[in-house]
Amino acid sequence: MKQFLLTVAMLAVALTAGAQNKDQLLSNISKAESATLNAKKATNPNTWIKYGDAFMDAYNALFGDQWIGISKTEAMLLGGGKPVSQEQVELNGMVYTLEHYDVRDLYYNPNGVLDVVIITTPLYEDKDLLVEAREAYLKAAEVDAKGSKTKVIAETLSSLRDKFVNDAMSYYTLGDMSKAAYYFEQALPCYDNPVVNKVDSMIVYYTGVAYNAAGNNDKAREYFEKCISIGYDQNGDVASILADICMKNGETELAKKYLNDAFAKYPSSQSVLVSLINIYMETKDDPQKILDLIHSAQKNEPDNASLVYAEGNVYFNLGDVDNAVKCYYRSVEIDPNYVFGVYAVGNTYYEQAVKISEEINALDINDIEGYERLMGELEKYLELAIDPFEKAFAMTEDREIKIAAASYLKEIYFRFRTKDTKYAEAYEKYNNYLSENGAAE
Repeated sequence: MKQFLLTVAMLAVALTAGAQNKDQLLSNISKAESATLNAKKATNPNTWIKYGDAFMDAYNALFGDQWIGISKTEAMLLGGGKPVSQEQVELNGMVYTLEHYDVRDLYYNPNGVLDVVIITTPLYEDKDLLVEAREAYLKAAEVDAKGSKTKVIAETLSSLRDKFVNDAMSYYTLGDMSKAAYYFEQALPCYDNPVVNKVDSMIVYYTGVAYNAAGNNDKAREYFEKCISIGYDQNGDVASILADICMKNGETELAKKYLNDAFAKYPSSQSVLVSLINIYMETKDDPQKILDLIHSAQKNEPDNASLVYAEGNVYFNLGDVDNAVKCYYRSVEIDPNYVFGVYAVGNTYYEQAVKISEEINALDINDIEGYERLMGELEKYLELAIDPFEKAFAMTEDREIKIAAASYLKEIYFRFRTKDTKYAEAYEKYNNYLSENGAAE
């Protein structure tokens, strides 16, 4: 109980600081700044430390130092005050309680724990308090010729780094990736300096992730390349992301290089393998390369139906119908609910019928024998397509797949409707389904 009361007392001091008004906070910063403008005082590291502290005090007053991670109850016990208003908002599939205060918004997760704090009324329009504090502390280190304040400055910068990261994560949770990236990036100089002298590899990575999510490919690339240079490559995942960025820029060979280098280092990485497979398939590269990669991936995940399906796609693109169909069916054996496999069988047979139809159209008008032979093959493949399309239609509730399968079945049954009443009835069934679902032609 004594420990709890002590903690409450310490936090209450921090919360009381939040009651300082804007004029007082600005005045404190101005006084500290005046000392830095004095030539003699500016050579003293304490002058710059105090200047940094003035910005930090202002930030803590607005933010509420140490609030992240506490519960609503704790906030009330610590004198957090009543919100001006509150509402329920959904973030990343979770319902948060959003409390609006004069200068900040607080987001409590479903467990009642504070996850996000956003300063809504900044002290300055053109200055970031954390950035200003960081620059002041770095200046203190610069003028500290004797290194007497090295330990204090290093500890302060490390604490400051955590505040940048908290802000970055808050904006990340809100889905504001541009601001998240900004604060992750601003956290990096807190370690990357002569005083702390550390590589903040995790934050280098998250800076890249946030910039990538924000759609800033150039900045994302810069930080992901740095991840690779410092060895923070996430077992090849970074190479996969870089390859995707390169492909967007039309740099196919560079994308392959990133992935091949990662594959040599992490031969069991599925993300690298899948990315390599996709690139080789997209660029229609040596099919044997693709098959070798797929087989490597299958060894790592023998129960992955999509990898067998991918192998089927390679054979399909090569025109090897028999092996394509075998792979598609094997994907369904692995996962009986894998509708893409059985649908692909129907599509493979149907595409064969389309090719034969093109051959028929190219025949000489007097080639009766050739016409009859090709018509027999065309109808054979259409009949083969019926069963897998029927199964695909029956085994899924996915509207897009059902409509696609029904469209093919309607066309096939229409062609055969005069051969047997069952075909005519099936045609009516799928025609009605398409009409009812607004997909009739």
